[in-house]
Amino acid sequence: KQWYQRRVRGIMLIRIDAKTLPLRLAIFSGVVSFIVLSIFVVAGFNPTLSLTYLRYIGVPGAIGAFLLSSLLMHTLFTYQQHQLHADFPQPPRDTFFDGNWPTLREAQKKNQLFDKFGEWVDTYGETILFWRQYSPKYFTADPDVVRSMLTEIGIFTKFKFIPNRSLFGQRMTGTSSFLTVEGGSQWAIKRKVMSPYFSKIHLTTMFDKCHDYIKRGLESQFEEVKLDETHVDVVVFYGELYQFFLGALGFDIDCEMVSRNAKFHNIAIQSILKWAPLQFGSIRDVLKMRLDTDVNNTICYLTKLRNIAREIIAVKIEEYHTKGPLPDDIIHHVITANELYDEAGVTATDRITYMTDDVVTIFLVIDNMAKTLANMLVRVMREPRVYEKMVAEIREADLDSLQSMDKSLRYTEMVILETLRLHPTLMRGIRTTKHENTELNNGLVIKGTGMIFFGHLVLHRSSKYWKDPYEFQPERWENGSKDITPFTYLPFVA
Repeated sequence: KQWYQRRVRGIMLIRIDAKTLPLRLAIFSGVVSFIVLSIFVVAGFNPTLSLTYLRYIGVPGAIGAFLLSSLLMHTLFTYQQHQLHADFPQPPRDTFFDGNWPTLREAQKKNQLFDKFGEWVDTYGETILFWRQYSPKYFTADPDVVRSMLTEIGIFTKFKFIPNRSLFGQRMTGTSSFLTVEGGSQWAIKRKVMSPYFSKIHLTTMFDKCHDYIKRGLESQFEEVKLDETHVDVVVFYGELYQFFLGALGFDIDCEMVSRNAKFHNIAIQSILKWAPLQFGSIRDVLKMRLDTDVNNTICYLTKLRNIAREIIAVKIEEYHTKGPLPDDIIHHVITANELYDEAGVTATDRITYMTDDVVTIFLVIDNMAKTLANMLVRVMREPRVYEKMVAEIREADLDSLQSMDKSLRYTEMVILETLRLHPTLMRGIRTTKHENTELNNGLVIKGTGMIFFGHLVLHRSSKYWKDPYEFQPERWENGSKDITPFTYLPFVA
């Protein structure tokens, strides 16, 4: 059964394009010629009997010839790929057709995918090639290569089909949100409009408002909690709490749509984030997931979440045009960014869709903040020394303003930085090369065009750049980032 599945998958993966079509036609012609010649020999070189045999095998014979030529084509193409990339550092393949995919799939099931990449990097070099069936992919833990991927936009571009843009065909953040947009004028406009909102200077002015909303959220949640009695999942708890933080970002200036739906938002987001990375398995796995009740519920959650986002946008558009843009309202920034985007063919409906993408993106970003806080508290509770030092600092700190907190909560900041090192908000970044035969900073050449990954966990836990990388040591940040190798600490970079 496994042999049959591998062969069928191999046939389905045949490339039919301008480069491979001539070779495929040549192989097909060769197979047909071989079959005709074999029949002619079996028939004793009797033309009449040979034609009878050919008529007898008919369509089944033609299908058999096509499948055989396809398998030969796929085998030859895979062999050529292997030979073309043989000089690039790489782990041994599991099988000829599947490459390293069985190992990676098993590691992913155990939540050990980046442990496997870290193992390969330690063994074969900081930049390696691995095989997803017949297709070569690249992974790097070289800071110089990562720097090039992130800064040299003439060489690398963002990968279009990342998991958080859709969920089983249902639009999630799309390709136009301020975090997923690939580049060009839309990217430039959104970054120009949105970046000032997230500047430290502006967020400082919003400290009091954030404080009020978080306090309100805590009071609401503690109504459902009894000390020493209620079991609390910290991820769920802080996920709901940070929905109130969205209110501080401007959602709830004139409406309660976020705070009122905090519990649903959190359930929907956790379910969406659970299934989004799993939707790119084999056809069999995807079909099995689509029959899963939990998956179908998640798709319904996503639909409802986007509908809520549209309701928020409708209220905010009316407010935007009656009161004018408010600098403390993040949705007003979203509206401004999308109204400034005036590319030909973009309709009013398109703009609403793009705004919805932005709002859903904000929901997901806020969830990352909640998970970071949950991870930090779990880490601190497991480290009594860190806990005691952090609590003592907080008790003595000046908490009247963000500026005073900056000065008096230095150790707490170090704890947050160390938490983000061991638990980054993002797991990996992906880029594709724009041109044929791209030479990397380390001298290796990506032949043709290729997809290259970098993994935050691999960079953040590399013994080459960090002393005792798996230890939780906030003190390593006493000198800030001065002792950190550039591009080895990227908790927020995708």
